[in-house]
Amino acid sequence: MHNTIPSETRLKLLSGAASVLAMVAMTPAIAAEGTSDVSATDAAGEISEITVTARYRTESAQEVPIAISSISSRQLDAQGASSLKQVVQQIPSLNIQGFSGRNQTITIRGIGTNAGGTNDGLEQGVGLYVDGVYRPRTGSVITDLIDIENIQVLRGPQGTLFGKNTVGGAIDITTREPQFEQEARAELGYGNYNQVRGYFSYNGVVSDALAFRVSYLRSRRDGLIYNTTQRQHWDNLDNHAARFDLLYKPSEDSKLRLIADYSIQRGDVGFTSVAGVLPTTLANGTQVRGFYRRAADVGYVPGTVNAFDRKTDIDSSQYDEMPSWGLQARADWDVGPLTLTSITAYRNWKWVPNYDGDQFGANIITNSVVATKQQQFSQELRATSKGGQTIDYTAGLYFFWQEADDDVVNLYGRDAAAWLTTPNNPIAATSTLPSSVFDGLVAYSHVLPATYSYAAYGQATWNISPSLRLTGGLRYTYEHKTGIYDAYATGDYAPLSSFAPSIQSTVAALRAAYAPSGSYTASDNTNNISGTAIAAYDLSPDVHTYASYSRGYKSPGINLVRQSLGVDIFVKPEKVDNYELGIKTRLLGGKTELNLALFWADVSNYQANFVNYAVTPVVGYISNVGKLRSRGVEVDARAQPVEGLSLGIAGTYNDAEYLSYRNAPSQFLYSYLSSMDLSGRRASGAPRLSLTGNAEYVRPVGTVDAFAGGDVSYRSGFYAAVNLDPFSWVDSYTLVGLHGGVRDLDDRWEASLWVRNLFNKNYFNTLSVSASNGIVQGALGEPRMYGLTIKGRL
Repeated sequence: MHNTIPSETRLKLLSGAASVLAMVAMTPAIAAEGTSDVSATDAAGEISEITVTARYRTESAQEVPIAISSISSRQLDAQGASSLKQVVQQIPSLNIQGFSGRNQTITIRGIGTNAGGTNDGLEQGVGLYVDGVYRPRTGSVITDLIDIENIQVLRGPQGTLFGKNTVGGAIDITTREPQFEQEARAELGYGNYNQVRGYFSYNGVVSDALAFRVSYLRSRRDGLIYNTTQRQHWDNLDNHAARFDLLYKPSEDSKLRLIADYSIQRGDVGFTSVAGVLPTTLANGTQVRGFYRRAADVGYVPGTVNAFDRKTDIDSSQYDEMPSWGLQARADWDVGPLTLTSITAYRNWKWVPNYDGDQFGANIITNSVVATKQQQFSQELRATSKGGQTIDYTAGLYFFWQEADDDVVNLYGRDAAAWLTTPNNPIAATSTLPSSVFDGLVAYSHVLPATYSYAAYGQATWNISPSLRLTGGLRYTYEHKTGIYDAYATGDYAPLSSFAPSIQSTVAALRAAYAPSGSYTASDNTNNISGTAIAAYDLSPDVHTYASYSRGYKSPGINLVRQSLGVDIFVKPEKVDNYELGIKTRLLGGKTELNLALFWADVSNYQANFVNYAVTPVVGYISNVGKLRSRGVEVDARAQPVEGLSLGIAGTYNDAEYLSYRNAPSQFLYSYLSSMDLSGRRASGAPRLSLTGNAEYVRPVGTVDAFAGGDVSYRSGFYAAVNLDPFSWVDSYTLVGLHGGVRDLDDRWEASLWVRNLFNKNYFNTLSVSASNGIVQGALGEPRMYGLTIKGRL
């Protein structure tokens, strides 16, 4: 039932495609660092060749034997996109689930980190890089993008070229480098929900050897969801970002780039909406108390349970701040046949949340947060040959340190006693324990995971002949992980002596269970060897083929949680064996490119967030849940059928499956079971079919270029929860966008109109099942967004 495309969706796909003229693939190119040529055609009407530096030397994207995608700054501007989550719709193999700045998980081809939540002891399976610097926290990248040159996605394990090893792939963001030419850029945009986006940058020249760029971005937006309790519009944005970029280039053979950046995201954000009420009868006929009965127990009258009413009745604060800043220095020096590179970086990221723990209007858990102060330092040293030799190579050393200082808080409210201690059946009497049993009680823990990672990596290509090339790469990683856990009860709550002697022991036991005390430290050392092997053969100057194998490695996870039965502090490292066959072609005299990749990946010791319902209260932690397989096909193409018209299509079919998952947490309808066997079932967070495209037509009109185009994306349904709970099923959806405007022939100014989600499609980013509350909770996708953008440069 879930594997077919409904007729209504097919009609929307066709109408969307007609609206945008055709579907266009994401440009099949990537630069691991550096820039790509993003123009659609050259003077002869052919699709322009895109040159990249994926292997730290200039090469044609079509000749790089990697499955790759890229979005240029111009494509981002045309779609009105300002964050990485908005970019997702244009990369078929990429999926980002989450609902707040901290709780974001990323997968490529269904491999990465699952599902919809973050654990600081679990590393990302998809590497995030900005100007070559690894970002372990998605929140530091998920906000407004500034000075972007392009965003590229590599699919499959990476590690013999990048500093940090990953199992799913890498997302690399490249920013504009200062130029030795004075220039000022400005942009002003306005849209519905009072969206305002203002951007200014100035590129200055101090001398023949010294240039700089200073940039500032301000964006804001009214809320998309109305809080009926507090009579405010929530899910609003209030963001600032600034960068200073200094380039010192004393000669053509050497340069030094220094970057300082700061950003902050603020607003009543990061919450979920009630997306449905769970049934009160389990699969075996057992009756449970249910959401409405529990609400009646505490005198709470629920609001809407239709998330797309875009209303919430959350009764506590939801104001969050997420500041981030960093310093980095990159030095490049050409020494004979080599280029030596050093990248040094320090970053600091904080998440300062106020998060209502129950996410609706009852006063059960009024504040449930993991306030995070994360800092990191990295140093990479690399030597790269300049290309054109019999053997081209890259070799590097990498050091990475990070520490996440977390304050974990659960503050219980006046309704907690009745809600949490009433038996879970519909005929039981409501608990008579006084509200003061929990009211004001804080379950607090201080958690401090840290990682020290050391690596040596290298890759060499043997150019046997002009048409045949063999590439091999190895990586050695050594990691030292430590953790500190310290938990205790605190808060402004009634003393035990205030209760009747007959219930004092009950109160003490409940408080010890829901606000436990404990303290421990842990450390672990691991090492790993991973690598890649690639054979590339050119059938002709315009037809390139490759076959590759790569081993990916994700370091051990660490569980800094209340120690309960069955919880291992350290989780085994996750490993991926990835096989790929690809062909990249340039056809019809250069007017068309068609690329195809077949992939198969086997994941062992698959790491995922696990919830243990066998203890009270439930405890979430990381576990090796078994084996996963991801296999499928990717197609992307672009074409120039007539002068000025660019179009194409990109798509992914992915058959991601749990090969072995015998002790999965039980789904809600089977919650009377201690676990379930999900072996042989499709994996979570992985749509089976994803299609994306865009189109643009540019035509000179007098002294300007007029342009019009659009984009369309389709994603089939998928399970958002790692245990494939049917109530976490995210339905398929199709999104269509349009844009159009005029620009100066010299690209000095531009005015454009844009719209995202043209048909105002209701869709979820992710869904989760709250069995203890009897509801389904969801993070909503954007409604129809539209606006006007004017920009120019001098």
